[in-house]
Amino acid sequence: MSDAVAAAPLRATHVTADSESNRRLVSAWLLAVCAMIWVMVGIGGYTRESGSGLSIMNWDPIIGALPPLSAAAWNKVFALYQTIPQYRLEHQGMDLAGFKTLFWPEYLHRLWGRLIGVVFFVPLVGFILARRVERRLIPWLLLLFILGGLQGAIGWIMVASGFDPNSVAVQPALLSLHFSFAMCLLVALLWTALTIRHPAAAALPGFKNLRRCAVAAFVFLALTMVAGTFVSGTHAITVYNAATGAGMGAPPPDYFALQPWWRNPFANKAAVLFDHQAVASITALLIVTTAVWALRAKATTAIRDAALAIFLLVLLQYGLGVTALVSQLMDVGVAHQLNAVLLLCAFVWLLHGLRGAGARAGAMR
Repeated sequence: MSDAVAAAPLRATHVTADSESNRRLVSAWLLAVCAMIWVMVGIGGYTRESGSGLSIMNWDPIIGALPPLSAAAWNKVFALYQTIPQYRLEHQGMDLAGFKTLFWPEYLHRLWGRLIGVVFFVPLVGFILARRVERRLIPWLLLLFILGGLQGAIGWIMVASGFDPNSVAVQPALLSLHFSFAMCLLVALLWTALTIRHPAAAALPGFKNLRRCAVAAFVFLALTMVAGTFVSGTHAITVYNAATGAGMGAPPPDYFALQPWWRNPFANKAAVLFDHQAVASITALLIVTTAVWALRAKATTAIRDAALAIFLLVLLQYGLGVTALVSQLMDVGVAHQLNAVLLLCAFVWLLHGLRGAGARAGAMR
């Protein structure tokens, strides 16, 4: 994310003890929202892998905050679920108790999303009224709130795609859009929080090439995460077979099995899994190179800490990916997704510290 979006309106012209206190408070609030989004990713990953996402058939942003409170209400919700293909093809004969095991994860997912909106909006109004937020920052924060509401709408469109008569799951492309949009919001919030806390970028005259390498690694990390959403959306991990070597990193012989050819990277499970593995390997090499470079450079403590974090997280991420593939365990897959988000956040931290790369000492405020 560029300084033009978040850093430009936040440059401090005069720092007082009061303004420093305000910056700490507002930054901590935004970091708390970021943490809630990270938890949301875990809940969303579980609902996806457990097949719970289609258990709630309507979208009521206000009334939907309450679960069914009577036997009649539960029976009504269950009856709606029984009208979609997922029930008929995957859960035929399920009783109400079984339905509730699907309902509660999706309910928690939606409830947590509403809670994020409340935790963002209510303090924002309080900070504005108390004049704890810079006036130039208010439109940007309001825009982030609106985009958060749009994310909820994208989520519902994604869920509704699973009600199609020819489908038992949501469309992978919409799942990817939903996750990617959430990551864009997370990056914007985290960058804003860091910039509020540290509005002045330190000049780093000899670090331009390091920043370029970090940007390239960040782009590949984003591509890897997007590719991962299609692995999840198509359940591409199921093509793995240790006996035949399928799904173990080699290009599959049926990579172009689907027509037209461009559908394969998005719908052909073997192709989807291979693409994710190939891009992930390139990404890991770029990240390790970036981290080692930053650790060996005479950088600031923040940059070195961020570099160490991404180095350790990418090793963990690669290990979790292999373990998820081999074990086929849902919990490992969710941990793999959560760790990817932590790695993304660590990269934002690193890139934020490298804002002044290439600038002469004394040239930046």
